[in-house]
Amino acid sequence: MICREHDGNLVMMKQHEHGELAGRFAAEFREEATRTVQDRRAEVLRAIANHDRGWIDLDETPFWNDAEGAPYTFLDFPLVPKLVFYRRGLDEIEADTAYGGLLCSLHYERLIETSGEDGPALREFLAEEEARRARIRRELEHSRPIAEGELYHDERLLQFCDDLSLFLALSEPGSPKSEEHPWFKDGFSGSEDFGFTSGRAITAEWKDASALMLEPFPFTEPVEAVFKQRSVPKAQIQAKGIARAFHETPEEECRIRIIPRPEEV
Repeated sequence: MICREHDGNLVMMKQHEHGELAGRFAAEFREEATRTVQDRRAEVLRAIANHDRGWIDLDETPFWNDAEGAPYTFLDFPLVPKLVFYRRGLDEIEADTAYGGLLCSLHYERLIETSGEDGPALREFLAEEEARRARIRRELEHSRPIAEGELYHDERLLQFCDDLSLFLALSEPGSPKSEEHPWFKDGFSGSEDFGFTSGRAITAEWKDASALMLEPFPFTEPVEAVFKQRSVPKAQIQAKGIARAFHETPEEECRIRIIPRPEEV
């Protein structure tokens, strides 16, 4: 679950909803900026849209973190059960597309390395994923070899679309730059590797509560981001518990226009 607080509510978005939004961003991305082999494009888009599918069952009912007085999120969910669902999600992606399994396995390795987490269960998971990637690479070498630079640029595409979707989930629409989540204050990490950015990281700034400006602009045209979330009143959580309060709160459909800065138009 992805959570933020706003005006006495917990704004909650399911991980797979966020992942599907990332997949829609990838579908609109400037194709000339990536090196995806054309006959793998559909696989890459499916992998990006499903990179967090391991959370589907976990997010059906939120879990309460007593120590923090808040729901568990993707950041602090207990490690061992989280890894069980990570494996399941990656297995399902690989069953659909071996290249997508390789791509998502690398993505999870990067996330774990930057998280600072450690322990025997995590080291075992990383070793298993290293073996998965080696096996997939061998299989692809016999069928559809990976072109030079292809996987690296597909990783950057997944990272950027994941981060942009997270930005929307963690930000109050229309909020000032000073309130931006610390992860994104210097722009979207890794986006400086896309050719059209000339070595600059893509940055985001709200124009208003319905439009987010990006510079440099990564899409072929303005994109409408449509996603669902719940604004669960904290008073209802206290009265009924997180599971019941969450399920009794209706989903809201959010629509945000992703546009270039005016000087880029």
